[in-house]
Amino acid sequence: MEKFTGTVAGPEALKTMPEEYQNAVAKIVVSHAINELTGAETFDAPANRLAPTPRYKWLVSRVAMEEYGHHLLFARLAKGMGIDWRANKRPLTLFDYPMVTWVEFGVLKALGDLAEIIQLEDLMECSYLPLREVAIKTMPEERFHVGLGQGIVRDLLQNPDNRPAVQAAFDQVLPNVLPFFGKANSLNNALFQRWGIKRRTNSEMRREYWRRAEAFAREHQLAMPAVPEAYRSELMVQ
Repeated sequence: MEKFTGTVAGPEALKTMPEEYQNAVAKIVVSHAINELTGAETFDAPANRLAPTPRYKWLVSRVAMEEYGHHLLFARLAKGMGIDWRANKRPLTLFDYPMVTWVEFGVLKALGDLAEIIQLEDLMECSYLPLREVAIKTMPEERFHVGLGQGIVRDLLQNPDNRPAVQAAFDQVLPNVLPFFGKANSLNNALFQRWGIKRRTNSEMRREYWRRAEAFAREHQLAMPAVPEAYRSELMVQ
């Protein structure tokens, strides 16, 4: 089958598309609805009590509000498609990370939400226009979330005593984000590309993520952690 180069305007037009296309869009929408909610409840809402100043509590509250808002947008998208976002899909393993400190929250936002930005970059060109519109709408807020995490890290590193804790969090979080992009030879991703839902392979997105994380580490004189064996050849790391 040739790659689909058209667009699908909305739920009614979606019903006329092959079942393969409908299922592919549904997988993306359900995944984002689940993970936006899980992230808000696991990291963002709890981080308010960790924030050290009123200003940071205000900013973290904004992040939590926006992440809940992202969930509602994707859940509304699912409803319009006639699907249940509560389908039997497990949240990302990143949300198993046991965040207990402000340092960890800053690193999680700087690194975890960076992966979401890379995903959204593809969805902003998605062939299903309602999904494209949601990606475009949420992207500025995701950029703010990453910027907040990076700002927290910069503030923390003003005090040399914080560097070991920041490095430890960096070492723990970064490898845990790598599975976010899916398997290298994913059949789902092949379908997403075929139908114009995504443009890059999982491996391409993971390499781009590693490149940006490496640039951030270099800027702040942080050491890159060891790459899990499963990703060494893919990331071309010795």
